[in-house]
Amino acid sequence: MKIKLIIASILFSVILFACNHIRKHFTDVSADTIKMAEPSKDSVKFTAAMVDNAKDATCGMPVTAGIEDTLHYNNKVIGFCSKECKDDFLKDAAKNFAAVEWKK
Repeated sequence: MKIKLIIASILFSVILFACNHIRKHFTDVSADTIKMAEPSKDSVKFTAAMVDNAKDATCGMPVTAGIEDTLHYNNKVIGFCSKECKDDFLKDAAKNFAAVEWKK
């Protein structure tokens, strides 16, 4: 009877320790760890199908060659090969918008 009681006490202690260890592991998750699981803006890839223009509105490069940034302007999505081209477009957006080559 004593051996059964000792074995039961040991098993209870092991189970109690294991449950406490698991609970501590899950409560130690920090906000930084959760943010790492979210996709970053850098991982978003734009495709030519996502935009309304056929060529970069600033430099004239075809959007099929690659899009690094986009802009919503006058109910259109305009793709740009770089952030610099987007920034140049925004310097005189109305004039540049009128010169955009749209998809057919």
